[in-house]
Amino acid sequence: MRRPVLPVLLLLSMGLSAQQSPRPPEVVKAELETEAIRARLDLAAAKRRLESLPGSLELRGLEAEALLRKARADAVATGDDAEKDRIKLELGASAARAAAASVDKDRARAELEVEARLAAAEASVELAKVASAAQIVMLEKKVAEVAAGARTEHPEEPFVDGVLRVSDRRIPFNGRVTSQLAEYVCARIAFYNAVDPKAPIFLIIDRNPGGSVMSGYQILQAMEASKAPVYVVVKGYAASMAAIITTLAKRSFVYPQAIVLHHQASSGLGGNLTQLNEQLKWSKLWVERIFVKVADRVGVPLDDFVKQMYANASTGDWKVLGDEAVRRRWATDVVQQIKEESFNVAGVVPPPAPLDPDVFGNARPASDGRVREFLPPAEAGDAWWIHDPSVEFVLR
Repeated sequence: MRRPVLPVLLLLSMGLSAQQSPRPPEVVKAELETEAIRARLDLAAAKRRLESLPGSLELRGLEAEALLRKARADAVATGDDAEKDRIKLELGASAARAAAASVDKDRARAELEVEARLAAAEASVELAKVASAAQIVMLEKKVAEVAAGARTEHPEEPFVDGVLRVSDRRIPFNGRVTSQLAEYVCARIAFYNAVDPKAPIFLIIDRNPGGSVMSGYQILQAMEASKAPVYVVVKGYAASMAAIITTLAKRSFVYPQAIVLHHQASSGLGGNLTQLNEQLKWSKLWVERIFVKVADRVGVPLDDFVKQMYANASTGDWKVLGDEAVRRRWATDVVQQIKEESFNVAGVVPPPAPLDPDVFGNARPASDGRVREFLPPAEAGDAWWIHDPSVEFVLR
């Protein structure tokens, strides 16, 4: 048991009081009584703790014994719980792996969906750009056409003081004369007649080596039947069937340095004598129907015209410049300037023609540097009236 602390407290209190300055007796008496009460309370608390100590020890013993039993029971169940925990862990790991795989699939699918939506959006944007650009081009073209139509005139006399005014009633007439080109030219002539049966129509030749006699004759018929005058304009080179169309036109205009070339018709003959005579008969028929008209237009008998061809060129390919063509009545007028008043867009440069000796109509280099072009067989009753000094035409 602890010793009473009251005497010690009293001594300390007395010592402290002796060191301090004198205080009233009543204050000192009250402090002493307070200290005495506190001491008695501490003594009572100490006694209670001593009395409750055995019960606390017994309670702690019971608690320790319970913990020991629980520990033993846990030790017995450890094996089963460990197995259960292992199975649970494996199941959890499998579920986690499955969930991870599902998440990966979902993520990949989501990424694909996002990429697809992005690609669709980009395609939509590009399509909108293209559509917008096409619409802008169409509107610009429409404005240009309206503006061109507003400023383009169609004078009945387009040739004044050496200047030829070509309106929007123009038809390009270039390349080999074929049935396709003839259909195009005749359709345009009919169209312009429907729009205005008086304003001139211009057949523009930059370079035309001639071609099919039947197709050329179809164009000549359309020109003759046209109410609106059809004028031929030669800027560069017109040979053979194109030269015949130039000469037989109501009016034809040529640059001084343009070239016009006339020669006899060509035909690939084959078969027995009877067949050869029949084919020759058809060739003579074309000459009578077409080339006799050319000789009449230039004012020279046909036989004399043919002799002049071979007198001027051993091959019979008689070519002259534009001013001489007018003097010889192969054309009607020499022009110093041609004003194209209908263009509102730039032209497109055509790709070079393919060279392939295995396909009809294509070409391959010849030994003399010219291009050798194989002409397909002429259609029934047709013949070729074609010439180009840079090309060696070979009849099949």
